[in-house]
Amino acid sequence: MIRRWLLCLTVLLSGFIGTDGFAADGPPLPSPDAPTEASVKGGITLEELIMLAESNSPTLRQAAAAVEAARGNAVQVGLYPNPSLIGGANQIVGNQSQYYAALSQEIVTKHKLQLDRAAATQAALQTEQEFVLTRFQLLTNVRQGYMMALAAQRRNEVLIRLVEIATKSMQAAERLQQAGEGTRTDTLLFEIEVEKAEVAVENSEAKMKATRRQLAAIIGIRDMDIGRINGNLLESLDHIAQQVLLDGYVPFNASVQIAQLEIERSKYLIRRAEVEPFPNVTVYAGYQRQIEPALHNMGLLTLSLPVPLWNQNQGNISSAYANLTKAHADVDVIQNTISKQMADAGGRYRISDQQAQRFERKIVPKAREGVKIIQEGFSQGQFDFLRLLQAQRILVESNLGFIDALETRWGAAADMAGLAQIEEFP
Repeated sequence: MIRRWLLCLTVLLSGFIGTDGFAADGPPLPSPDAPTEASVKGGITLEELIMLAESNSPTLRQAAAAVEAARGNAVQVGLYPNPSLIGGANQIVGNQSQYYAALSQEIVTKHKLQLDRAAATQAALQTEQEFVLTRFQLLTNVRQGYMMALAAQRRNEVLIRLVEIATKSMQAAERLQQAGEGTRTDTLLFEIEVEKAEVAVENSEAKMKATRRQLAAIIGIRDMDIGRINGNLLESLDHIAQQVLLDGYVPFNASVQIAQLEIERSKYLIRRAEVEPFPNVTVYAGYQRQIEPALHNMGLLTLSLPVPLWNQNQGNISSAYANLTKAHADVDVIQNTISKQMADAGGRYRISDQQAQRFERKIVPKAREGVKIIQEGFSQGQFDFLRLLQAQRILVESNLGFIDALETRWGAAADMAGLAQIEEFP
């Protein structure tokens, strides 16, 4: 009876099981190392997503506006004070009436305005570097969001194919049951397998839609309907890792540049605090006319300046020196932080790269070979169908694990490229 059951099942399955354990009337089970034609043709590319992000991202617009505001402030703080025009009458009744007009001007001493502008210019340069930092963070987010969407898309393809295989297996079991060669228990097992596969597809579709919505939000067009993603999970990223190792990326990172510019700004602020006690002079000059007596025309001249007797700005000077010390320490802190982040990203990259290579070279090929061997044994009555189904499930899980490793590798490489501020990616 068992041999007859196996023989009958082999005949039923021979119409849709191919030589490597996949359905002959459909495409093979999608795998990262053999992308389907639809995966590489059509759909939006990473380059197109980056162009959209750079044109529409509100965070990038915020950073650009901050740069313009800082530049405007650098111009404003260096402008000389406007003069004041004063006029009036000391007395307006009788022949002793007096009328006057005067001009008042504050004269700034010790190059205070130049120092203010120099410090503000350093702040403007810092906002420019903050723009660079914001842009590379955006690029990193787009690169990672792109790969998450592409990986979700590939997982969905794998799981859809699994549903097709499970459904045909269930149909074969139902035919056997109707022919009296199978049992309801066998059919139930395959029906459960189909249900599990369909749930996995539904979850993967929900995940795929969510990643696409997230990607749309990242690029700044939250209502954009992102369809198919065009890309290749197996695209090499080794040149990114090699470039990071070769380049002295830490000193050129925008965060480090901001910290170093803060040192220069702090120096200007120290000099500015030191010259603050030197008073500015306010000159008041004008003309006065009196109706009577004979002395009608009079000139007016007044000079005024604060006397730095008690307040010599000593507190601000001390604070400015402390800020300079802090700025020097901040450079070291930021460099250490970037090095730590790069070490973490590099470690994640190496681990996931090793996993991806192991899946590609050994695990997936062995899983395929296992399916082929079990199928051949099954056709000869050496294995039952559950063994074949298990082998196919292992192959599916191996492909999904391969996709996970590739996604993690891409995410780590994107972090590395963002920290090293690499334009070309991948």
